[in-house]
Amino acid sequence: MENTETTSRNDLGTAPVQRLFFRFYVPSLISMASIAAHQVINGIILGQQVGKEALGAIGLYTPVLLLFIAFVLSIMIGGGILFARHVGGNRPAEARQVFEVATTLVLGVSTVVALSAPWVTGPLVNWLAAGQPPILVQYTTEFTYWSLLFTPFFLIRVLWGGFLSNDNAPGVTKNATVLAAILNIVLDLILVVVFPYGVAGAAIATGLALLVAVVYLAVGIERRKGHLSLRRFRLGLRFAEWPELFRLGFPSFVSEISVAFGFFLINRSLLPYGALALSAFGVVNLLSNLFLRLFTAAMLAIQPIMAYNIGARQPHRVLETLRFALLFTFTVGVGVYLIGFFGADLLINVVSGDESDEFKQVATRAIMLSFVLFVATGPNYVLVMYIQIIGQATLSTLTNVIRGFLLIALLLLVLPEPLGMHLNGVWLARPLAEVFLLLGLGLFLWYRRDRFFSDDTILRTRS
Repeated sequence: MENTETTSRNDLGTAPVQRLFFRFYVPSLISMASIAAHQVINGIILGQQVGKEALGAIGLYTPVLLLFIAFVLSIMIGGGILFARHVGGNRPAEARQVFEVATTLVLGVSTVVALSAPWVTGPLVNWLAAGQPPILVQYTTEFTYWSLLFTPFFLIRVLWGGFLSNDNAPGVTKNATVLAAILNIVLDLILVVVFPYGVAGAAIATGLALLVAVVYLAVGIERRKGHLSLRRFRLGLRFAEWPELFRLGFPSFVSEISVAFGFFLINRSLLPYGALALSAFGVVNLLSNLFLRLFTAAMLAIQPIMAYNIGARQPHRVLETLRFALLFTFTVGVGVYLIGFFGADLLINVVSGDESDEFKQVATRAIMLSFVLFVATGPNYVLVMYIQIIGQATLSTLTNVIRGFLLIALLLLVLPEPLGMHLNGVWLARPLAEVFLLLGLGLFLWYRRDRFFSDDTILRTRS
């Protein structure tokens, strides 16, 4: 584990920005890669041992999971920005209070969810799996019940991992995530393969792995002796900075909800094109979720660096971080697009195995068009996070709604039928939404650069 002897708490304000970026980027990417690996292996185990209905049950629970993720990310990002500002401004007491209040809120909400699981599972499943076969309803009920029971461990693991990264300890977060992923796979083998507990066993395996991760994070917090502390921890919700926490975190909540609506619209638009199009969309989604982690990690990497230097009143380092992250994500995005354009056939063979030539033709076209997304999505992530960090919550929220939902809805109305692009128009809706947003947002910010990139604007966000 990291400690203050090996890692200076203050080098966020002095070390080269590029080195700091990769210190946070690499652990974030490893964490996400371990989660992705676990999800793939978990899906293989359940699909082989239980059947496709088990995967369907997990899919039906996804909207609930996305709601929890939206909630905890809003607290993690908003609280993390406030925490890092206070650390950068040498206000350790205020920083610890942010951690205590955020933990109290998330722990309180998640505990209510867990305790209510015996009573809410039935009505919730009736809504999630209405009209589905009995076996799918049964699996959904089992997965939902156990997932709700373990909600506190899931949310606290995400929250504490974010705060540790903001306390200059991304390695602890990475280790906890990798440990949880490995343990989850082992427990899946025990509770699904050796002891055939099926979907319930998979949910219990995940919950126990999250519990171990939370314990690991707790030990890491105490051993580091950083700005976070559990020994002096006090539950409480009395907090003068509630408005600022919600203002900074709300754009992240809106982003997750908007993206969910956008995916729903694309899925609905694909229905008239049949099962092949829907299956191809599944391949595109799987690949997109894997490659998008390259850019999500960059977004998470810049947040503690920028927020700390705002608190330390060093706006030039904030802008230096922004410039480097924009160049890095654009370069990586072009590389990923070229992989999709020239290697679509190989990607399809890797994720879908032996399929018909007709399906491969549809999926190849889908990948070649959909991967345009990656040229713009990384810079968009970075710009939106920058806007959020400097306190422009209204613009950040509006941007997330536009990119995640409104532009996609407009393009789905225009491209497929009015412009005669049909299925190609559906594939291009999300990528073009990202491209148009990058062009529009970039031009707007450049036109108003005196407002958005000035020292006064950046430092005015200091609390």
